[in-house]
Amino acid sequence: MKQLELDYPAHNYTDTSKSAFVNKKDKLTKREQVYELIKTQSLTNYEIAEELDMPLSSVTARCRELQLLNLVEDSGKRRETKYGKQAIVWQEKNHQQKQNENL
Repeated sequence: MKQLELDYPAHNYTDTSKSAFVNKKDKLTKREQVYELIKTQSLTNYEIAEELDMPLSSVTARCRELQLLNLVEDSGKRRETKYGKQAIVWQEKNHQQKQNENL
């Protein structure tokens, strides 16, 4: 998965910076967590936020990033939220093709 590209160093080689890197390196990013979940089942932003215990605003941003990276797409389906509104159901890109291949 493409990482955020910065035009400056993302660390400054201090003890705290090195420690943060060591603690973070084996953990999934929020984007990766959202993508891994969507790969297992098609979900709305609300469902993803609840499942991952993540703020809705973070989920919404991660889904948009994944959409721009061509990894997820709008399934064309809608589900009602607990607020009575319709929400997009996200699916992995080429989800239908993969389902057909598994038949």
